[in-house]
Amino acid sequence: MYIKTLYKKEVFGLILVLTTLCISCGTETEQKFKPEVQMKLEQAPDQLAKNLVVEFLDSSFLRAKLWAKVGKVFYQQSETWLYDSIKVEFYSRKTGKRQSVLTADSAKINDRTKDMYAYGKVVVVADSPKTILRTSFLEWRNKVQRLYSNEYIEIVTPQEEIRGFGFESDLNLTNYKIYRVSGVRK
Repeated sequence: MYIKTLYKKEVFGLILVLTTLCISCGTETEQKFKPEVQMKLEQAPDQLAKNLVVEFLDSSFLRAKLWAKVGKVFYQQSETWLYDSIKVEFYSRKTGKRQSVLTADSAKINDRTKDMYAYGKVVVVADSPKTILRTSFLEWRNKVQRLYSNEYIEIVTPQEEIRGFGFESDLNLTNYKIYRVSGVRK
């Protein structure tokens, strides 16, 4: 009888520990960026826009087109926050054709540098060669025209699937580096 009670206590303790671990295992990235995103949702912006469509031009060349349900501009921080289903189409300077599409839950744009930080379910689909990138955080550095992430990423190409941590790429997803590969499937 004493052994059964002891065994039940051990099993109960194990179940309690496993349950606690499962509950606290929300993605690390979501928990890392959630306070910053939540703060900007609650803070009063200098400008507020809904159902945005913005075209980014360089001379007469269309570089990108952005859609967002909500946009908030904060002058003092030189930031623009976008929420609720972000979509950005990037266009090739050479051909004028769309080369990739980025979607995310939310994004922050540094208005000084024009760098963008995408959060949540971030997906980039390159039109050619049909490559798909999935991650929870992605940074676009405007000055060098490259994508970066220090989070878990998945890349799916017609030839293979690659998973890993840390990433750098051009906008077409043709010249990319994965810093710590954790799996490859061909």
